[in-house]
Amino acid sequence: MKTVNCQANTYQRQQFLQFFNQLQGLPPFREKFTERNFRQLLFFPVVNAIQETKRGPWIIQIAVAEHLMKDGYPFHLPSSFFTYSNVISLDVKLSIIQTLAQEYSIQKTFYVQSFLNQFAKRRHSIQAKIKRQIIHEFQNLLKYKIIEFRFIFQGKDNQQIIEKDFIEIQDLISSKFIIFYEVIPSI
Repeated sequence: MKTVNCQANTYQRQQFLQFFNQLQGLPPFREKFTERNFRQLLFFPVVNAIQETKRGPWIIQIAVAEHLMKDGYPFHLPSSFFTYSNVISLDVKLSIIQTLAQEYSIQKTFYVQSFLNQFAKRRHSIQAKIKRQIIHEFQNLLKYKIIEFRFIFQGKDNQQIIEKDFIEIQDLISSKFIIFYEVIPSI
């Protein structure tokens, strides 16, 4: 409360305590991340509000996932991935983040048809916007050297495999999944 220059009256103390209490029960911000471990990474795993004496100050302790800070394989994204302008942008970014985070290898598989099937009943203009957003986000990953200029497209028929150094809308339409390669920065 001192940090935000707030006077310590009873009402404001209750508001702060209620806020920190609610942090513990936050649902995942996206349905896709309901797995318990990922949820802990998105929000505070432990929030404690402690009052050591009856009239003493309240102490708020927030514990963060320590293993993330000690991880030998840093997870890196361009700064453009930390914000979004609309729901489509958020959905695409989260899907790509999930792809990057799920596999320990530098080879990543983006299941483009599974992702696009979620929007099959949406208007064609929305579907086109989603495809353009996917291409835009992969271009950002290329621009910031997060991934290599190498994409392998597996056709819907499981037979056709094409390798290219860029992605086009037609690739998204005709592919079941896209394999791409993460660049691990030297430390």
